[in-house]
Amino acid sequence: MTSSRWLVPVLAVLFVPLWASGFIAGKIATGSTDVPAVLFWRFVIALVVMLAAVAVLRPGLPRGRSWLHLAVTALLLQVGQFTFVYSGLASGVPAGLSSLILGMAPLLVGLLTPLLLATRLGVGPVLGLLIGATGVYVVLADDLGAGLGGNLVFPVLGMLSLAAGTLYQKRFNDSTPVVTSVVVQMATSLVATLVAWPFLGADWLPRAPSGWAAVAFLGVVNSAGAFVLMFVLLRRRSTVFVSSLLNLVPATTALVAVPVLGEPLTVQAVLGLGIALVGMFVGLGRVPGLRGRRVVADAAVAAPSGQPDGDAVAPAAGGPGRRAGGA
Repeated sequence: MTSSRWLVPVLAVLFVPLWASGFIAGKIATGSTDVPAVLFWRFVIALVVMLAAVAVLRPGLPRGRSWLHLAVTALLLQVGQFTFVYSGLASGVPAGLSSLILGMAPLLVGLLTPLLLATRLGVGPVLGLLIGATGVYVVLADDLGAGLGGNLVFPVLGMLSLAAGTLYQKRFNDSTPVVTSVVVQMATSLVATLVAWPFLGADWLPRAPSGWAAVAFLGVVNSAGAFVLMFVLLRRRSTVFVSSLLNLVPATTALVAVPVLGEPLTVQAVLGLGIALVGMFVGLGRVPGLRGRRVVADAAVAAPSGQPDGDAVAPAAGGPGRRAGGA
């Protein structure tokens, strides 16, 4: 009972730096490796790691349309998001600025959740998402006028893919075993990359040791590790819970970029992290005055999984909600 109670907080603490590390490693990888090669090796390495996990855990296979839903999620959450993000990084968009733009996805996910997942949001979650978005903006506001021009469209498209993939994963894949979900998505993404490769004219291999190290990190830590954590958190909590955690990623990326990429530590990064933390606590109902108006989670839609969700659940068409445990 005690270990179960602490599982989600521990996973949440691990999730934020693992997700943020993808921007740092992605910036390093695209400095010496073509974008298609970064994607290819990321998916290959992640698939090998997850197949080893399958051999040990022996999870169940998807059924019926679950295969199609997993493939669609892969195209959105894996191929779409990272093709656009890495293209932006390769064209000169800073890692921190990419993280800032991707940090708008939580607000979009939170606002679309009531429409697409048959749930309703209280005052606390909406206010928390808005506060978190403010923190995201503060982190790197000065970089918005850096003259990057049309290259900013890449992280914007990546943000839209992340938001769409997060909602699709929660709506259609919540009952699929997490390991199975990641394996099918990585395999689908690898096939999609190989199909597109003849039209891209890219080199197959990284051109520097740092490129190999970065793609290995992306495959093992950021693909296999971070996405397993994401899917577990989506299953045990709501999309708003995961979105609140994603609000912390831009400031975390900016802080990690100081020792790794040599970027200076700014007041905006520290201030933005503080604001994002406030938004996360407000959105998750940790503020006493808003505790009674917490998010109504989307577990009702994912009922076949049988997994508990950490927020109150309300039927899509009236009826009293039920509470399934603390956040």
